[in-house]
Amino acid sequence: MFYLALILILAHLIADFYTQSTIQVENKSGKHGRNKAVSGHITHAGEHYLAFCVGLYIWFYLMGGNFCHFTIPVLCLGATYAVIHLITDVLKELIKKKFANKDLFLFMADQAIHLSTILIMMSIVYKFELLKFTPIKNEHIKGMTSIITIMCGLLILLRPVSLFVEKFLNMAMAETKITHIKVTKSHISKMLEENLKVNLNKLMDDASCTSTTANKVYTDYKDRAKIIVSEIQNVDISIESKEAFTSNKGGQWIGYVERVMIFTFFMFGQFTAIAAMMAIKTAFRFNDLKDDNDSHRSEYIMLGTFVSLFTTFLVSLVVKHYISTGDLTKFIDSLINPFM
Repeated sequence: MFYLALILILAHLIADFYTQSTIQVENKSGKHGRNKAVSGHITHAGEHYLAFCVGLYIWFYLMGGNFCHFTIPVLCLGATYAVIHLITDVLKELIKKKFANKDLFLFMADQAIHLSTILIMMSIVYKFELLKFTPIKNEHIKGMTSIITIMCGLLILLRPVSLFVEKFLNMAMAETKITHIKVTKSHISKMLEENLKVNLNKLMDDASCTSTTANKVYTDYKDRAKIIVSEIQNVDISIESKEAFTSNKGGQWIGYVERVMIFTFFMFGQFTAIAAMMAIKTAFRFNDLKDDNDSHRSEYIMLGTFVSLFTTFLVSLVVKHYISTGDLTKFIDSLINPFM
């Protein structure tokens, strides 16, 4: 049953984090209307139903069972899991609307319920022998279990951990988070000063410059500056920080690569390599921030790095505990030997 539970957890991770698009997440939240929300939830539940059934089929195939003999139990188990998943997601979205600042806790509770549902259903299957058959003898079953465990660990370290870190930072930095940038008179003053410099430089380069031309430039500048400054108090020209600072998701991909590298080094016991990698990252980050007097950004980066590092070590530790290195090596050798 442990092997089956691992396959179903892998199927859950794929359906919940990798086949679910950003548009689908927005639809489920009700951002695009009620009909889109209903459609999004049903589609997502359908994806989990399909993933659950495919996971069971793979398990039957690898263990030598006849999937056709258990079609009805499999379809019923898949439907039960999909319905529970649907209800959980709907309740989460409803609660989120009332408690928007509890996004992190709702995310963790949502995933805990989904994983608990899989484990409880597997316990029921085992207790009542719903999928009982005589499995074939497979000497590489432990090796395949280790491979699936590693796959689960890697999939958790990519998008799920990325979402966890993002939600954690939003909660931890909520009081100091800058959501809007207000354009003030000091900002306008700097822009006007730059504009005046440009005009004066043009006059300096103009050989035909006269006192009349210079006087006109000064007068026009003064009149326009007076109009612009006087109108600031009559309009709100603050802008969202997301619009002011666009992202190419480079940081997200850096996080992916960083966690995969730490995970790989941890599996092989190369802790010196992990220390060296973190030292290189720290050096680059320090170089970026040394001339930037922004304590909020520094705290944001430092906290994000610590949370990401801690979760990566935690996942790596759990995965390493459950994998069998000897059986994994034998399984890999069995795949390579035919080509040697």
